[in-house]
Amino acid sequence: MDRVNLFNPFSSPPVQHENRLTWAFLIALKYAPSFQNFFRGLVEAKLPMGDRVHGNFWDPARISTQTKGIESPTSRLVSILLTNKTHRHIPVDWSNREPKYDGVIEYPDGLTLIVENKPSSDDVWDEQLWPSRRSFSSDHISKIDLHPSAICLEWSDILEEVLKYTDSGMDSFANREIFRDFLSFVEKYHDGLTPYRTFRLCSNRQQAINRRARMLVDKLGSQVNLESREGWYLFRPNKIAERVGIWVEPKLTLKVNLWPANTVTQARRFYNEVNRTGFLGLEGWGVEPNLHFSFVSTPLISAKQTWPTDRYFDYFSNEELYGQKNIATLVPLVKQWESEGIITSDDLDKLNALFDKNYSTLNVNPGFSVSREWNLDTVIDLEERRELENHIIDALKAPLASWGEILSD
Repeated sequence: MDRVNLFNPFSSPPVQHENRLTWAFLIALKYAPSFQNFFRGLVEAKLPMGDRVHGNFWDPARISTQTKGIESPTSRLVSILLTNKTHRHIPVDWSNREPKYDGVIEYPDGLTLIVENKPSSDDVWDEQLWPSRRSFSSDHISKIDLHPSAICLEWSDILEEVLKYTDSGMDSFANREIFRDFLSFVEKYHDGLTPYRTFRLCSNRQQAINRRARMLVDKLGSQVNLESREGWYLFRPNKIAERVGIWVEPKLTLKVNLWPANTVTQARRFYNEVNRTGFLGLEGWGVEPNLHFSFVSTPLISAKQTWPTDRYFDYFSNEELYGQKNIATLVPLVKQWESEGIITSDDLDKLNALFDKNYSTLNVNPGFSVSREWNLDTVIDLEERRELENHIIDALKAPLASWGEILSD
């Protein structure tokens, strides 16, 4: 069975081996014609003008890995090096060695690419990039135009394009899922190849920045033994603030957010255990009311606040004012809250609309949003000093301590 087949993966070597990376790349290439076009475009762009094929579409290629023979009627043969950074010039000639190519990409128009994957450019052996005479008949070799030097392509450029396909509607759902799986594979086993392995490399490309932020969440989760979920928060089960959200705002600031007292159970614990002075006086953190209404665990309405945070805190310290309320009790209460400015007239209209939907009860959740931001210049500086993760962990200690918790215990 063909080795570049979703149902015939490698059983060996280990998943970290470069052959497994090559296989994953070729699988993505095989099943996504648009990705084939992009890859060929990268190659053509590095060829002399006279050797390029003009146009933006080529028929799908035949793709194989760990291959000795080349079956197509090749007329042009180009050797490709996939690596982590631009490599020195490598002349290419015919070799007499026993052939075994990491990858072979055979386009129907006669162009064949032989691919050598070296995640580290320090491991390149020049003759590995030379095609073997044994792959063709002697008559055929005389008809092949062999490009005289290897084309070096950086993994970061390839993966940047994969990221674009993944986060856009440019391709089919199935192909985007293949791209996502491929990126996840590279991030887990070859994260040094990605173009978003640091915030500096991401520059101001929002897609790359978002991907880097998701990698940061995963790394923080591993460091503090918490599960990362949905690519943007750490989950702290049964805590007063169960989620630690981490993402990059469009204005290019890294934001860390906690939501203590987000449910009725959390609110009761919070107001009983919190140090009021320490919480309201958190240095470097923004503390804002987050009053919202839910049915069981389903959020329904978030109210806009006009009261100062300390007044809001003191008001809802009275446990009788929050929790599960039947509608008959809640109707006059929210009307009072609207007149006192705890909720707005728009909030009241939304709640009245809910009351007409036959809910028997609603939960009043007097929570807070606790957030902190760092501009990307600061983030890049911390990252390059290898202090970013520890800096975030240390920063989280203060708000958590104000209600008697640590990040992970």
